[in-house]
Amino acid sequence: MTPPHTHEGHSHPLRPGHGPAPEHDTGLAELLDLDAALGAPVLTAALDAASAALGTAPRRVVDLGAGTGTGTLALAARFPGGRVHALDASPGMLDRLGAAARTAQVADRVETHLVDLDGDWPAVLPGAADLAWAALSLHHVTDPAQVLRQAFEALRPGGVLVVLEMTGATAYVPGDLGTGRAGLGDRLVAALAELGYPVTAEWTTALTATGFAPVRRHELAVTASGGTAEGARYLALQLAMNRARLAEDLSAEDLAALDTAIAALGAGTSEVALSSGRAVWTAVRPGAGR
Repeated sequence: MTPPHTHEGHSHPLRPGHGPAPEHDTGLAELLDLDAALGAPVLTAALDAASAALGTAPRRVVDLGAGTGTGTLALAARFPGGRVHALDASPGMLDRLGAAARTAQVADRVETHLVDLDGDWPAVLPGAADLAWAALSLHHVTDPAQVLRQAFEALRPGGVLVVLEMTGATAYVPGDLGTGRAGLGDRLVAALAELGYPVTAEWTTALTATGFAPVRRHELAVTASGGTAEGARYLALQLAMNRARLAEDLSAEDLAALDTAIAALGAGTSEVALSSGRAVWTAVRPGAGR
């Protein structure tokens, strides 16, 4: 169900099936928020696809592995007549989500649930859902097939599951990250791939096997540029995390060049750009009227 580069067998800040480890919440939360801000066009495209697949506005929505709540807030904003149930196993993430919902003035339509997706998470829902949303979360559970079955049963006939994942299509421009170290970006991407980063998954077959039909897949991309404050911060955080992961895998010269690239991003003098692939699936539970 998943390709070679998954979370299995690797030390990743997201613990399989349990959400973010507490000690990583703060840095990971900022990176996730920035990723969501830069990926707003992808989020909008996913919401458009959900609306088209549903045909009518959902009244009960569930966000599986809500994290910092970017998806939850977007769902609440897009579907003002709906109530969003945000599920996550991290109290810190849910606290952050709750604060964000209050700031966005949608807290009256957002309900948080501290629950593990590897457990009986449908039990916290008050009834069948119209829309289920799983953004960068399904690949972290221990038994994805079980979670997909649970999602299928948790949806009403005609309900829709939306899944978002990274595709592994990553590219830096310029290739030297502005350091003069030729091929640095390609070596960084290759070394991360050897460790299983970015975590990816391909769900078309599994969704179809679960009973969803039709299942549609769209490929998009998140882009970031060091020419903007948001992009520079995102790239600096990402490169710093990746440098830590690859401290024993890259040469001393490449590590020094990464330090130079990170410093330039921090100083606002970098024009490095990144493109990171995303896949969006919309999967319908067949039923009356479809």
